[in-house]
Order: sequence, then C-alpha cells, then structure tokens
Amino acid sequence: MPGNGATQARVLGLDAKDNVLVALTDLRKGETVSYLGNEYVLLSDVTAKHKFLTQDVSAGGDVIMYGVLVGTTVESLRRGDLLSTRNIRHAAASFHETEVAGPHWNPPDVSAWANKTFLGYHRDDGQVGSRNYWLVLPLVFCENRNLAVLKQAFEEELGFAAPQIYRSQVAELARLYREG
Repeated sequence: MPGNGATQARVLGLDAKDNVLVALTDLRKGETVSYLGNEYVLLSDVTAKHKFLTQDVSAGGDVIMYGVLVGTTVESLRRGDLLSTRNIRHAAASFHETEVAGPHWNPPDVSAWANKTFLGYHRDDGQVGSRNYWLVLPLVFCENRNLAVLKQAFEEELGFAAPQIYRSQVAELARLYREG
C-alpha cells in the first residue's frame, strides 16, 4: 500500500485488504497515527514491529494481513487496539478458499543477448553453471532469528563460516569462573 508523506514512515500497510497496520517505530497509547488519509487513535502502546487494528472486529472475527486470513479475535477488539497472542489466535483460510490469481508473466525480449557469454563455468556434462545466491525474506519480523540460525547452519556445514577462534577461550574462561 503506497505511502503519502512523512507520517507514513511510522506505520506500514502490507495489502489493501488488511485490517491491521504494522508499527515501524514505538507508538504510544492515545497517539493519533495517520495512514492513507485515515487517522487511528491507539488504544494501547504499540511497540515497533507489532500490529494494531484499523477497524472494529467482533469476537471470532477475522484478522487479515498480507491480504489473507492470519488469525481470529478471541474477544471484541476496537480500531486502534494492539494485536497480541492474548487477543488473537492463529487461523488460515483453506487453500481452495484463498483467491489466487494465476501467474502472468510477459518474458522480456532477450534476443539482444543471444550471442553473449557470461562468467560461469562449464560442467562435465556440457551444461553451464553460475554461482547461486539465495534470497530469503521473512514474512514476519519474528522469523529473523530463525533465519540467522539457518544461515549459520549452512555456512558451517558448507565450510564458509568464519572460524570460531574465541569459542574455546570463552569456554575456558567460563570453566575457570565456575571453579572459582
């Protein structure tokens, strides 16, 4: 959802169908936040990366984020209320209920590069290869730690991790401290 000025930098809307906004900075109870021409009075403190409702939702009502159902409310909540694990429960629409537009892609005209080469390598079977780069984007902020753990596991197992030169020294310090 596009922004409309400096006040937009404080919150983020992810899809036009959403009934939540994400706080990009710490917001305080009673504060008025503007987004896309609407004003929301916060009914609770909302810390950065947390969400609040943009409309009243009855108990058992849908919480929509990314344009899809992500939860249902445990109790009636009002516009400006903080969403937390205390007042919502995870929920998801069945795959067949989710509106999914089929992919539409117009491939670019690549004829200008038909006779070009690249800095790759030739495999024994005649195919070519290039370096692989993976881009992993968490859909929620709370997954950042899990991604860091996954990155570390790949780096260590594939031999790209920096050596842990201080690990044994810290272990020795901890052992000496425990022994007094």
